[in-house]
Amino acid sequence: MDFGFSLFFFLFNIYLRDLNFNERFIGQVMACLTIGNIVGTLPATILARRRGLRPLLIVTFLLAPVLCAARALIVWPLAQPALAFATGAALCGWPICFSPAIAALTNTENRASGFSIAFATGIGLGSFAGIAGGYVPEFLHSSILHYSIVAGIRIVLLLSCVIALLGVFPLLHLSIEHHPAAPAERRRLFHPYLWRFLPAFMLWNVATGSFPLFGPVFLQQGLGISLGKLGSVFSSSQLVQFGAVLLAPLVFRRIGIPGGVAAAQVGTALFLVLIASTRYAPFAVCFYLLYFGAQFMCSPGIYNLLMNNVPEEERSQASAVQNLAGALCQAGTAALTGACIAAYGYHIVMFADAAIAISASLLFFILGRRIQQPFRAAENTLFGSADLQMQRQVTE
Repeated sequence: MDFGFSLFFFLFNIYLRDLNFNERFIGQVMACLTIGNIVGTLPATILARRRGLRPLLIVTFLLAPVLCAARALIVWPLAQPALAFATGAALCGWPICFSPAIAALTNTENRASGFSIAFATGIGLGSFAGIAGGYVPEFLHSSILHYSIVAGIRIVLLLSCVIALLGVFPLLHLSIEHHPAAPAERRRLFHPYLWRFLPAFMLWNVATGSFPLFGPVFLQQGLGISLGKLGSVFSSSQLVQFGAVLLAPLVFRRIGIPGGVAAAQVGTALFLVLIASTRYAPFAVCFYLLYFGAQFMCSPGIYNLLMNNVPEEERSQASAVQNLAGALCQAGTAALTGACIAAYGYHIVMFADAAIAISASLLFFILGRRIQQPFRAAENTLFGSADLQMQRQVTE
């Protein structure tokens, strides 16, 4: 899945741009993708809570590649938003299931490493997607077949959907225990930890849901980097992310998860400012790689914070709420970013993203340092002390 969809989403916005759709339209399509993800979250959560994670994962792996193939083939302006909406609904099962699945296969001692390995594995495979996405369309164009660049990209997009679909076969051999939630827990929509976690998470999603969507377009259109070299840049960024997420547990053990997350977010803002401040392509590419490394170093810590502080029976629901909150932020951010880029250019958007990332880092640092004691008081006030085992799990 990581290889196939990394290849697809790396090329798809470039594909639309080469078909003469502007950034405003691309932003609207990305917003529809995210809105579909939001709408699909509730039924997907119900399926996960009643049937377990595995059935939802199988549905995701079957539907999403088929819909992505339709997006590559049907390029009518009216069809693209609808197909993006349907694709987002099909893909919502992945973020809902990802964190609970990793949490079910780890314990509190090795969970940060488990998330780092999971992220690094996907990123490492995704690095090959950049090579294929950058060079295969140009190879098809220069070979005896003489495909146009757009036609070559379309072929690679369809191939990426086939590759993603193959992920269903190893998934059929995966076994994850299903622990139905107790009736009292089913009635609770928000675990108390989420009230403190979500504001910082949502602000971070605003920062990361803007420039990364248009990064390849910025490098190609703004700095004149060719598609082949752009593939190498994407592949290199994946390798930097691979190293960053493997390094993350060491940083978290050294300065703590809240401090480590905040430090990486400050680094993300710094490198984004540097990208916007230089017009020399090699420097911009270096800062671009470091930007993604710092950004992805946060991910194991953020997901670990949530899973460590929510009981196992409520993890899929908490993950769904997390996904919903992030998707709501990214839906508005994608549409607004496309409109702002079309009106004001890339640089203003990049400086604004950096300021938002700094704000998110402050929230994660402050709330992360103070969250355990207030949260324990909230547990006793809202729910009493009947479920002592749950409280022990939450405060670990």
